[in-house]
Amino acid sequence: MRLKDKVAIVTGAGRGIGKAIAEAFAKEGASVVCSARSVDEIDAVATATGGLAVPCDVADEAEIRNLIDATVDAYGPIDILVNNAGAVARLPVHELPVEDWDHVMNVNLRGLFLCTKYALPSMLDEGSGCIINISSGAGVVGPRNRSAYAASKHGVMGFTKTLVAEYLHQGIRSHVILPDATVSRMRSEGFPNEDPDSLIQAEDIADAAVFLATQPATAHTMEIRVSQGLRTRTK
Repeated sequence: MRLKDKVAIVTGAGRGIGKAIAEAFAKEGASVVCSARSVDEIDAVATATGGLAVPCDVADEAEIRNLIDATVDAYGPIDILVNNAGAVARLPVHELPVEDWDHVMNVNLRGLFLCTKYALPSMLDEGSGCIINISSGAGVVGPRNRSAYAASKHGVMGFTKTLVAEYLHQGIRSHVILPDATVSRMRSEGFPNEDPDSLIQAEDIADAAVFLATQPATAHTMEIRVSQGLRTRTK
């Protein structure tokens, strides 16, 4: 159990990648705090993992502060933060409402910043910690009709690099995972005709997160890009 006695927060933990990471961390012995807006979903994941469900909208600063406080009250200092909560808008730039742009930025960038900002003091007090940010293949390319999403995921890359520069020497490792097309509700809503068997599975991203969270202190992997491989099942 490589994460025994570790305390982890996973945002967007109700389904998809976040759920898979929460389950994988729990299997490795971590106490997992599952966070998302969807109460029923995180309650189910928390029950399955023996963890704690804390509803939270990452665009709301007060709710994030409550998430951090609830975690420390329940389990003690935070060892791992996974910034996974995400949003997308799918329209050409000239048709994209400002409100949609702002929503994507508030979730994908502002929320990631706030979660990190308020988790860091606990890690700094302990002189150790692990922050895993979930970006996307869109963080290195600019796909059509996803300008806000691509811009925010590029931002996640830049933010992670700054975290490394500011905190690695203080014992806090920061990492970014860039999944290409992965099975999720968000993906199926945008690409309803895609065969899920041809995509990366959420568990593949969870494996990468476990690797980063358990990497020895003598090494630091900042970035992992996970691309599509072989079909997961044959028909």
